Amino acid sequence: MGTILVVGPDGYFNADISIFLSSLGHSMFQASDYRSALLRLDEHQFDAVIGDVRLPGGSISQLIQEAKGRSKSTAVIIFTDSDTVKEGLHAVQAGAFSFLQRPFSLPELNFQIRRALQANLGHKEASAGPDDELYRPYNILGESSSIKKVFKLVSRVAKANISVMILGETGTGKELVAGAIHYNSLRADGPFVRVNCAALPEQLLESELFGYEKGAFTGADKTRIGRFEHADSGTIFLDEVADMSLLTQAKVLRVLQEREFERLGSNQTRKTDVRIISATNKDLFQLMREGSFREDLFYRLNVVTLRIPSLREREGDIGILIQFFLKRASAEMKKDIRGIAPDALRILEDYHWPGNIRELENTIERAVLMADEEVITAEDLHMFFAGQPRSGDSGGLRLPDEGIRLEEAERQLIQQALERCGWVQKKAADLLGVSSRVMNYKLQNLIKAGLLKMP
Repeated sequence: MGTILVVGPDGYFNADISIFLSSLGHSMFQASDYRSALLRLDEHQFDAVIGDVRLPGGSISQLIQEAKGRSKSTAVIIFTDSDTVKEGLHAVQAGAFSFLQRPFSLPELNFQIRRALQANLGHKEASAGPDDELYRPYNILGESSSIKKVFKLVSRVAKANISVMILGETGTGKELVAGAIHYNSLRADGPFVRVNCAALPEQLLESELFGYEKGAFTGADKTRIGRFEHADSGTIFLDEVADMSLLTQAKVLRVLQEREFERLGSNQTRKTDVRIISATNKDLFQLMREGSFREDLFYRLNVVTLRIPSLREREGDIGILIQFFLKRASAEMKKDIRGIAPDALRILEDYHWPGNIRELENTIERAVLMADEEVITAEDLHMFFAGQPRSGDSGGLRLPDEGIRLEEAERQLIQQALERCGWVQKKAADLLGVSSRVMNYKLQNLIKAGLLKMP
């Protein structure tokens, strides 16, 4: 866990981020402008600074210099809007770790924070993959028939030097399966390189994949090797492959067909021997019909298809995964949590899990953080999590036989909306059909009355 500073003029936005990251165990601080950010930097040493590209009282480049001047290991992550992407690119060239374009999800932010903290700890570059122990086959847990089919397919395709397309909802473990294929293949001694195609804008993605020569563009002060070159003799995992532009798709197709490419700013053709594993949660057939994904690339990537089942389809696996995440989170947080109460387990088993395994992992981590006893209770889950009926169960609002006060019904709906949206107030407001101002007003009243606790 890290010490993180959030800087920006939008207090509600800063608060949403701080609440979310605090729930994961980070120590959070906030600043509204450049001057107050400098005061915070003088008071604490931060592992990461999260800043709006439009910074009152100073430029984001100045903030990067100030943060790096105090601690070279501090990672700066920038937020941009659609009209400030160019400024975000300049910020990366000025030393920012990465930037995110609004709208983005909190899990996406958490991914960037994890990458930054790994880099601070001296791990090898996160995009090239952490310790291969993470991807060993025994880390794919489960006893359900649906996940056992995945095990069999992984074993079958791993030894064949063919492209594999992994399909599945967000959070089902597509990256873990890709790693398992690599480390069971004949390329296991080579590098396993990860690239999240959705995490980088088109201008940066191309340079990340193919590299660039010194002077190729403004800010390219040295030659950089791209991911395809780095993955030579190994495997490259293109996650969220549907988010690549048509131009980048054409260049990836060439690598598949000819096993060659050029760095940006260079006419020298380079060879690379890589296996490509790709993944997406989007409908590629629909994208091909719309003309936004190349058919020839699809059929080259999709030699073999692996579909990862959602957590809802993995009957009996939730308990196994809970115990695994519980043990790991307890060790990381140095807490003696030995199990989960039956009523808490029932809540987790009845939940629909739209975020799949990733959501389950985050839920257990937050519950371990908040737990005061040796077992996770329903109360530990209630602060962050509201169970929903499974698909096919009856839903909708129902008046209890004994009746209910309208104020209490409103409180419950507000809390459920916040929990479903990861405590992002604006998203919860949209879910309930009210403005952010109304949501904030109601939250303040509930908190003052002691009827709602923020994480």
